[in-house]
Amino acid sequence: MNHKTSPLPWQQALGLTLARAVAKSRLAHAPFADTVHTAMVGPGSRWRLPARPLHTAQLGGAMTELLGVGQPGQHDGLIKRCLDHYRSHLASDDTEDDLGRALAAYLGACRQALDEQPFDATRWQATTRWLEAWVVDEMPWDDAPLAQRQDAFERFAMLAVALGEWTVQASRQGKAQQASAVWMARNSLRGQLGLDLPALSAALGRQEMPTAASPSAAPDELGAAAYRQAGPDAL
Repeated sequence: MNHKTSPLPWQQALGLTLARAVAKSRLAHAPFADTVHTAMVGPGSRWRLPARPLHTAQLGGAMTELLGVGQPGQHDGLIKRCLDHYRSHLASDDTEDDLGRALAAYLGACRQALDEQPFDATRWQATTRWLEAWVVDEMPWDDAPLAQRQDAFERFAMLAVALGEWTVQASRQGKAQQASAVWMARNSLRGQLGLDLPALSAALGRQEMPTAASPSAAPDELGAAAYRQAGPDAL
């Protein structure tokens, strides 16, 4: 049975923009932190949406794709619980949905499955800042149909919770289950956004590395030092 879903046009464009961001940010330092936000809530994005009643039928394909099994309507209860959990425990605003933060949560959950490191508030903030720096301004936000943006929020919020919980449980059950979580993350990320999981993880990991704010080389050597460090193929 083919479980592959077909992302909507705006979501397909988002995948292409993210792919460009992964490539362009390879050698870039992390965006500056916004110190106004608390570590618990994390930064919001400019991609805010009015909340709407849940349409589980539109999310069934994404959940089936994630799990690798399922029939129409089979996962409706799980979908609702995941989205309720996101809005009740993870969302930073009770009146609006934030697609940027939901997307960051989904990307972070995928990365967590691969590197087995907790997707905590610090990582969530860093991923949201990366999206703000490389993706948000590149997408025609107001021109895209509102329903498509709401669909995308629901998909990413639901998948972030489902994949995150599956990864946590897998970490307690051994290597076979952990490998299953990686497969789920890789398959979902490719189906939803057309992205390669190791490449995304590497790009996000660079946002947590020391940057040129305290360079070890002399100012006139920074370019050459960066070139030697990364290798000519990386430029």
